[in-house]
Amino acid sequence: MLTHEDNELLCRVGPGTPMGEVLRRYWLPVLTSEELPEPDCPPVRAKLLGEELVAFRDTNGDVGLVDNYCPHRRASLFFGRNEESGLRCVYHGWKFDINGDCIDMPSEPAESNFKDKVKITAYPTVDRGGTIWTYMGPKELQPPFLNLQIFDYPDSHIITNRVQSDANYVQVIEGNIDSSHISFLHRNLADLDMSDFDDGTDIVGTPSNKMSTKIRGADRNARVVVQETNYGWRYVGIRTTPNGHNHLRITTNIFPIYQMISRLPSQGPGVLMMVPRDDETCWRWSVSARTDRPNTEEEREDRKNNSGNKTDIHGRGEKGKWNDYMLSRDDQRNLSFTGIGGVGTQDQAVTEGMAVISDKQNEHLGTSDGAIIHNRKVMVNAARAMLEGIEPMKHDPAVLGKVRSHEEIMPFGDDWRLYGAFAGEDAGIKV
Repeated sequence: MLTHEDNELLCRVGPGTPMGEVLRRYWLPVLTSEELPEPDCPPVRAKLLGEELVAFRDTNGDVGLVDNYCPHRRASLFFGRNEESGLRCVYHGWKFDINGDCIDMPSEPAESNFKDKVKITAYPTVDRGGTIWTYMGPKELQPPFLNLQIFDYPDSHIITNRVQSDANYVQVIEGNIDSSHISFLHRNLADLDMSDFDDGTDIVGTPSNKMSTKIRGADRNARVVVQETNYGWRYVGIRTTPNGHNHLRITTNIFPIYQMISRLPSQGPGVLMMVPRDDETCWRWSVSARTDRPNTEEEREDRKNNSGNKTDIHGRGEKGKWNDYMLSRDDQRNLSFTGIGGVGTQDQAVTEGMAVISDKQNEHLGTSDGAIIHNRKVMVNAARAMLEGIEPMKHDPAVLGKVRSHEEIMPFGDDWRLYGAFAGEDAGIKV
């Protein structure tokens, strides 16, 4: 159970809030690169941590992210003209560059230096991996850009996708670190038939995708263990296989909101990020890479289906509360546990159904909720520390580059902490 006061600390992210200040100390995704496809293209609205912003790609191809409101009379810069290395307000012609400097003020006398005294809020950006990232914290505390495994590969190998979720970011994150729900929410009824269970990969080593699915369906009581690291923490969900081995799914959590869900080697690396738009909505980001070749255009289009919820270029899905996520009771009887198509859409339905900010005082958490309990503790403690002027953890780029999720079958009785790529001190794991 989380108190109302701690829930407020955890969930509120606007300017000046403790958690909002914590999140502003890190690089966050804000838009996909394709939303700003070329220099001087139309500007795009963006909302992040409760701030209304406008993004534009200037004549040089650099991306600006600025306050939505012109400092003159507060007109929206979304309607502005993006031309000649700046965004010009259509109300009185004031023009701003990507650094927020006013570079033209035609409504003032030519001899006036007033424009040199006016500046708009602007945040630095990095365009990488098909994603536009920003840092919204104090300039003097700006960290190096994220050194994640996905960036070991060219942009052509990387696919970025996002969908808007009408729920507070915390409950959406918690859906990703809830190992036991996989055996229920995402179950196909056909998985209950174990007649073709053994395909020969229930042995020590890497299971097939089919075997992994079958194990999660057969043992629905995952044992959850958490391990702290100097990049955040990681946890394992341990299940017993039919042959008596231990099946591990290790999820890494890079503080504060970067998650690497356990993936088989054939699936390639990926990172999930649940990024608050405001207190009541968030972006569900997924960035993944192919290790063997560039993605085709067909594969990129397919990812826009977002695990069953096709999105437009701005991340708005065709399924949501307004149409009950296209729930089919016939499918629920005959095909799947939920009757909702797509893993991501199933997650979305349950996390949005809790209310936009879940009432955590009335929860009853069990042994399978260890990762959720730990994450709340870590995040609330960081917010409390921020109230006392203590900055959150800083990441070592060399460590981040080695962080991995992991899935494997190990012999019964082995120590799971010794498993995973780069397990040990060099991956920031406290053993």
